[in-house]
Amino acid sequence: MKKLWNAINRLETKKPMKNRLYLVTLTFLNIVIGGAIWILIGRLLLLGKEWLICFMGYPAVFIGFFGGVLYLYNHEFA
Repeated sequence: MKKLWNAINRLETKKPMKNRLYLVTLTFLNIVIGGAIWILIGRLLLLGKEWLICFMGYPAVFIGFFGGVLYLYNHEFA
């Protein structure tokens, strides 16, 4: 999370835009990672598009969005 924040922090935009961009990027990144894990593991064991949605949705919401919000709350802005 810190590397992603440092990359976004180098952009020359206002702070609220950096926060939004961070949350969207982190959420999308977790969607892609969840989809990749389903492609590697889930296609053989857990068939069906419902499992794909679970593998993509839960990490996106809990790790991506809520984790990103908690990171931004605890992050000291210099």
